[in-house]
Amino acid sequence: MKTSWLNSLVLLFCSLGVLNAQQMSKKVSFNYHNEPLGVVLKDISQQHKVRFAYSKNYIPVGQKINVSVKQKPLSQALDLLFEETAVIYKNINGQIVLKVDKRKQQSIGQIETPLPKKVKPLYRPVIEERKKEREARLAMNLPPIDRKVMKELPGGKRLRTFDAEILNLKPIEDVDPELEETSLAQVSLLPFLGTNAFKSRKVVNNVSLNLFWGANGGVDGIEVGGLVNSIKNDVRGVQVAGLGNTVGGNVTGSQVSGLFNASEGKVQGVQVGGLFNLSGPADAVQTAGIFNTAKGNFSGVQVAGLFNTTAGHADGFQVAGLFNTAEEDVETQVSGLMNIAGGDVSFGQFSSLLNYAQKVDGFQIGLINICDSISGTPIGLLNIVKHGYNKVEFSASEVMYGNFALKFGAYSFYNILHLGARWDDVPYVDMDGQEQTGRFISWSLGYGIGTAIRLSPSWLINLEAVSMHVNETEFWTNDLNLLNQLKLSFSVRTGRRSSFFAGPVGNLMFSRRLDEDTGLIGSNIMPYTMLDGINNNLSTKAWIGFNAGIRF
Repeated sequence: MKTSWLNSLVLLFCSLGVLNAQQMSKKVSFNYHNEPLGVVLKDISQQHKVRFAYSKNYIPVGQKINVSVKQKPLSQALDLLFEETAVIYKNINGQIVLKVDKRKQQSIGQIETPLPKKVKPLYRPVIEERKKEREARLAMNLPPIDRKVMKELPGGKRLRTFDAEILNLKPIEDVDPELEETSLAQVSLLPFLGTNAFKSRKVVNNVSLNLFWGANGGVDGIEVGGLVNSIKNDVRGVQVAGLGNTVGGNVTGSQVSGLFNASEGKVQGVQVGGLFNLSGPADAVQTAGIFNTAKGNFSGVQVAGLFNTTAGHADGFQVAGLFNTAEEDVETQVSGLMNIAGGDVSFGQFSSLLNYAQKVDGFQIGLINICDSISGTPIGLLNIVKHGYNKVEFSASEVMYGNFALKFGAYSFYNILHLGARWDDVPYVDMDGQEQTGRFISWSLGYGIGTAIRLSPSWLINLEAVSMHVNETEFWTNDLNLLNQLKLSFSVRTGRRSSFFAGPVGNLMFSRRLDEDTGLIGSNIMPYTMLDGINNNLSTKAWIGFNAGIRF
């Protein structure tokens, strides 16, 4: 019993160790410019399911962070995140525990005990007394009294100096007079022409009514404006305007306007604009007649008549009439013209013209699809996958004696460009009326699609459909002369970059070609036919053939 208990305990600790290692090795990407550390930690926690444990009383959550990480293990990403801070971390049972390291704090020149915020307003009487005392002593030619504290650091660095008496004082007021006031309601006609008058930019309103244009400090409730609502700091609630809403801080709630919504901070909620929506990082639904732009990571849905852009990750859907762009990873993009992702795509891209991404874990559907690698299927006229199925083939068959093909795309779906040629000894009548026999070239130009099925590292099966126009014994045949082939081939690797393949081919020829010498309609390139008929001057012929060659 005791041995079993010990074994279970050891197994538990081993499991926890494996889970911790897996968490720290998972790849993450983020990009922050001049964002508070507290906001950064919250965003990483939401985006990458990372659980942080820390106290706001000790961690410098207000410190501005500038960091950019792309597809790095979580451990390296956190090292870069906390590089310019005094914060260190440790992974304990799936939680990232944060604390301040005093040695690191000293090495980057941060004071151990931060100054109280807004020292001047809180301690103005003391500071004024010091100023009068200094002026009086100078008038009497006496040196000023030194009440400052100096801290020397290793390497000769010196910290800033502070008045020791002020640092030890308690605030004489509980509220900073420069902080915003709160008002139950306000009504305004124009900026500063309302019930809050010249204090408008310093007041947070629960209810705000702006007949034309209103300028206020913040909203914690609802704001309605006939034309424009302008907020200096944050909005928590609902903003409705005839023309537009502008916010200098964050938005938590909804913004609805006839023309535009703009927020310099983070948006959590809904933005509905007749023309456009602007935001910083966002966890939101953005709907606009022309465009939506998020200057940071985005999570949610963007729907626009013309285009959507995101400066960071786009963990959600982008739907636009013309195009969508995301500088980093994106989940899904749907547009009428093109989609561009600077990072990976986790679900798919759909457009009429072009899709571009790095790694795609789903599908790409468009006329042209370009990516670095794809685990799903690219469906288009032209699919370019850097690490995909890209081959050059030389082959021979009973129809076209020499064939050259380029195949590019993914194993699940690839495109084929085909060029073939044959030569025939054909009788003809010369200008003197004499029968002669000459060698004439026929050539074909075609396009096709295919799929490759891996049986083993050395064996492969290809199923392909190719259509080609055959120019028969002349440079170009103007009449319909279309050869359609369905190919099944088996391929075996013969070298590091080469393989041999062979297999049956089903041929179906449609032709309106007229032989002026014989008066017959149809092609003459087939060796035999299993089906041969003419209907409405259209010749239809079918047969089974064979194809073999080498592939690089």
